[in-house]
Amino acid sequence: MKPTGTVAIVPMKPFALAKTRLSGALTPSQRMALSRNMLRRVLRAILAPHPGLQEDSRVGSVWVVGGDADAREVGSEEGAVWLEDDGSDVNDTVERAYHRGLESFMAALFIPRDLPFLGPRDVYDIIGASSHMKNITLAPASQDGGTNGILVPSGLPQPFHLMLGHNSFRSHLSQAASLGLPVAIYYSRGVALDLDTNEDLKAYERIEPGLLERLTEGEGG
Repeated sequence: MKPTGTVAIVPMKPFALAKTRLSGALTPSQRMALSRNMLRRVLRAILAPHPGLQEDSRVGSVWVVGGDADAREVGSEEGAVWLEDDGSDVNDTVERAYHRGLESFMAALFIPRDLPFLGPRDVYDIIGASSHMKNITLAPASQDGGTNGILVPSGLPQPFHLMLGHNSFRSHLSQAASLGLPVAIYYSRGVALDLDTNEDLKAYERIEPGLLERLTEGEGG
């Protein structure tokens, strides 16, 4: 069977271990609720229907990789597939999922779990930027030089390796150039703005008043 669609890959940490850099502003239960609600937001943006979208621009499946029983429950409730994390670090985790995904799909798309402003249009446009799966698409983060979206199509002449972390965007661009792989760059607020620090919380609250209250709703759960 010919591979169709794209698999989106969302790596997770256990909710209790996530967003420790926010410990000065949020309680442990608030951080757990924030992780849970941001994952829901991201999954709903990825899985939102879009009538009339071309077959090769659709997300065929979403994989939540790793985390804990809570992450598995949220993924299941939102229509995602949960996979156990068998990687040694986040790059190994996502790359293993990429290899598995490219056996059945036209492309694999990495999306972080902490993009509070991600919308369906962002997901469609990242895929669309690949020019019908002819090139890699990279989406930069607004801070730290990171990469907040990576679409890799199947059948590349050379394997493309993930190098997530600080300054990874430049590293990904350099790797693609050295391998002779075509690259499209996609930028939007929804993909660029990840939530990591207290400063992020303050800035994003100005963008969307009431955001913190919505993201920490159900903190006692």
